[in-house]
Amino acid sequence: MSGAFRFETFVDAHSNIFNEYLSSVIAKLPKENEEYKVVQDEIESLYEKYPKVLGVFDSEQAAELTKEECAALIRIMELKNQLTDMELQSIYFRGCYDSVGYLKKAGVL
Repeated sequence: MSGAFRFETFVDAHSNIFNEYLSSVIAKLPKENEEYKVVQDEIESLYEKYPKVLGVFDSEQAAELTKEECAALIRIMELKNQLTDMELQSIYFRGCYDSVGYLKKAGVL
């Protein structure tokens, strides 16, 4: 490894735009991951079928839901968890990809 190499992480160099960088990784998912898009579409379909459920998230007021709307809300929360898992996995693998780039730049690989 080169003695002149100064290791600086992406976060060190670009901490002011790190959240934007993460958002850009996540924004690519609907175009690149069919399963992610399917889950998003299912959530949208449930919101269309049960519009009062969306109000639970968009309002600070209490909402009265029917049994079916409660089931839809539970399903939406499960689907949102799936999306979060896929997003975290995508960010993890992007970090792995970036790590290989750093190692190549450092002359280790």
